[in-house]
Amino acid sequence: MGHDANAPEPDGEQAAANRLLTVLRALITPYASYQPLCIGAIVTGDDRMRLYLRTPERDRTYGVDVVISHTGPGLMGALGSPPFLANEHLHQPSDDPHCDVIVDLTDY
Repeated sequence: MGHDANAPEPDGEQAAANRLLTVLRALITPYASYQPLCIGAIVTGDDRMRLYLRTPERDRTYGVDVVISHTGPGLMGALGSPPFLANEHLHQPSDDPHCDVIVDLTDY
């Protein structure tokens, strides 16, 4: 059999897509008025993505940058916490038209 030049590498794009879907499945939960709502995500680079979250008590959309392979229970718990996202010490100005502020959690 010939080698398929278009086949994804085991740890390449397909693996990153699988990790991304795992993160999104963890964020998509039954609606609770007190929890941030995941409204989207985009892959921004190798093993990186930006999650778009809205919080119930603020009219604000957060763009949260994360390393896909580092999205463990601690990070997922923090993302589900409105006070964590509201911490203005974590906010950076956004040039992304899809969010009001950026929260960089790539070192989390």
